[in-house]
Parts: sequence; C-alpha cells; structure tokens
Amino acid sequence: MRKQKFVIVSPKGKSGGVIVLHTLCKCLADLGYDARMFYILDSEYREKKKYWIRYIKYRYAGMLGLLFPHFRYAYDLDSKSYEEIPIKNIRTKSIPWVSADTVVVYPEIVYGNPLNSKKCVRWFLYYNRFAKEEYSKNDLFICYREIFNDWELNPEGRRIYLSYFDTELYKRTNFGSRNGKCYIIRKGRGRKDLPTNFEGPIIDNFTEEEKVAIFNSCEYCISYDTQTAYSLIASLCGCISVVIPEEGKSRADYDISEDFSGLEYVAFGMDKNEIECATSAMGKVNEWFEKVNDESRYQAELLVNYCNDHFVTS
Repeated sequence: MRKQKFVIVSPKGKSGGVIVLHTLCKCLADLGYDARMFYILDSEYREKKKYWIRYIKYRYAGMLGLLFPHFRYAYDLDSKSYEEIPIKNIRTKSIPWVSADTVVVYPEIVYGNPLNSKKCVRWFLYYNRFAKEEYSKNDLFICYREIFNDWELNPEGRRIYLSYFDTELYKRTNFGSRNGKCYIIRKGRGRKDLPTNFEGPIIDNFTEEEKVAIFNSCEYCISYDTQTAYSLIASLCGCISVVIPEEGKSRADYDISEDFSGLEYVAFGMDKNEIECATSAMGKVNEWFEKVNDESRYQAELLVNYCNDHFVTS
C-alpha cells in the first residue's frame, strides 16, 4: 500500500509549538513517510486573497526587496528568527499546492484551509480559537494535551504529544554556585499579575544558546507561562524552576495527570514545600527528557493510524 504523504504547516522560529511541528515532520520522515514543512507567517488570515498576497511578499521579499526596499523592512528579514528552524535536515515545500492524497497538518493558529487540502488535521497545540463552523466536517481534530482539547470537536480525546529536545544543547554545565533569577513570560504576557519590575533577564527573545547559559547561571527561573517546556529545560540546566499560577489558581487547577506532562518537576508558586519538591526532583529531569524523545516515534505512528482510520472511513 502506498504510504501517506504529509505536509506540516508552521511559522518559522524556535517557539515551543514550532519545535513540536518540526519534530512531527522529523519523526514521520524517520518512519519512511514523505513529510515536509510548509512555512507561513505566524498570524491568522480570514481572507484567502490577503493571505496569499502576504505570503508571496514574505516568501519572495528578498527578491522583491531589490526593487521595493520597504518589503525587506516590513518583514524584518534581518532578524534571524525568521530564518532559523529548530531541527535541521528537514524537507520543505515551497509550492502552495498539495495532491488529493496528502495529509496537511494545521496548528490551531491557522484559519481556514489555505492549501485547499482534502485531508486536514487540526492539531490543537494550544486552546482552539475558532468556532466549529469555521472547520470542515471532514477535518480530523487532535489535541497536544487534554487541557487544550476542544471536546465538542474532538469528543474522543485523540491526543498526539511529542517533543524533541536537543540534550546536547539543553544540559547542566554549572554544578557550582548560582545566584539571581531569570523570567519567562511568553503566553503569560496578557496576565494582569505580571510584576512591574523584574529582578533578572526575561529569556523569551534570547537565542537557545543564550537561554541555556542564563539557566546555568541563575538560581531561580520564574515563569508566568504555565504551559511552556522552558520551565523543564530550566530545571534540566539546574535552575529551581517555579511556575506562577494564574490568579486564584494553584497546582491542583493544572492537569498534571497526563503522561510526559513533566509538571511534577517544577514548583507552583514560592511555597516552601513546592520549592523543596522541585529541588529534590531536579536530578530526575534528564530521564524525563530521554523518555520524551523515545516516545515521539510512537506518537508519530499513532498520528498515521488516526489519519488512516479517519480519512478512509469519513
């Protein structure tokens, strides 16, 4: 039987969601599937005409910039973040066309079906932002974690959780003294309880190498994003990792029952018992990362099975 083809739609960059999407592409390719990344801008577009005008400008801004210099500045082509990808040696797709037998995987940030795929997988890496009427009845819905699932669209609770962590990059190098704090904001940027002043660097926009260096020098990493893997990376690098719960919430309000959630390795708030638990669990985080990398291959196979079952019978 002919193997399924996959196109994974993603913005460029090195955010957690982008890493996850690239990991899926890598795992599918390692399993022998034709899997490719298709890059888009990281914003939603409700009008396809506007979407493709923006995409063409973005894709060919370097060439158009020779004639229209403002393109170059409008799309910040000097910023390395647009060109960096988290996993190397992945095949990409440049032409915005897919065959009828190609499965297109869209993250929750993408509105509509810009590639006009007949086989769409909607992967909720975060909370669903669109109404059910804006999806096709034939779409396959999958969540990354149960906390992000839209139970109306995915009542079966289909879940694909995979991650790739470069353990040669993310590791502890400082086993001596530490001091100070660093901070993570990311998805917590809209919170009303963000402090006015921070006592250390906010790592959000640093390169991965810079983040690792900061995690290896600070004693505490304080995160206002309750769902980021960087809290675990901080712990792996030797930081006491603290997630600040949203106002009125505690550890009990966050789902940590899922396999590979990893939240048991971080403190929720600055309570003494929480800090002690996070500190004592720090030595086990490396094993968790190794298990996550091993699990990714199985999860990619599970996605293929979901697709085969859904698109054959739907």
